[in-house]
This record gives sequence, C-alpha cells and structure tokens, in this order.
Amino acid sequence: MTDGTNNDAPRAFAPIIHCRACASPLVQATDWELQDGSLWYVRLWCPECGFEQAAVLDRPQSSYLSLAIEEGFAQMLEAISQLNTGAGTGADSYLVHKAQTERIERTGR
Repeated sequence: MTDGTNNDAPRAFAPIIHCRACASPLVQATDWELQDGSLWYVRLWCPECGFEQAAVLDRPQSSYLSLAIEEGFAQMLEAISQLNTGAGTGADSYLVHKAQTERIERTGR
C-alpha cells in the first residue's frame, strides 16, 4: 500500500492470505454474506489447486481479508501496467486506467 503521494514509497502493510493446501497467495473470496449483523460467511477458493473452504469471519478478520484482496488487486494492476509499456493497444491502456481509477461494483444477486 502506498501513501498516494509517492509511487516509489515502500508498502507499509501488505496482508496476504495463503492457501492451506498449496501455500499459493492467490486465494480469492468467491461468495460472502453478512450474518448476525457482524459476522461474515465467506467461501475461499484457490485457483491454483482448487482448494475451497468456508469460514465465518468477525469484523477484524473480514477487514484483513479485504485488505489482502485489495493488495493482490493492486499488485495485479502494477504487473499489467508494466506489461503495458507501449506495446499494448489503446484498449489495454483504457482497461488499466479504468481499473486503477474506478471502484468495481459487485453484481446483484
């Protein structure tokens, strides 16, 4: 995470969630639902080995998971922008710009 003023600043806090089966850092939340007003039911999935696990998280745990997902997304955007060094099309630049500047909304159920 950067402070927003200097892109070369070191990341102060980078939470990572690892897969229990293969230790991959690519674990994703595939489903989530608020229960009892303060607990979150979350289904976690690893795209590398297919491991799935359901969990019930309290507020601090769900905040940590959210930060880990945001950090992973930021790292992905950084990697995409490094690949997009003039060789890509205008559509590629547009996609990276939209992802970096706009919040992605969850689709309705």
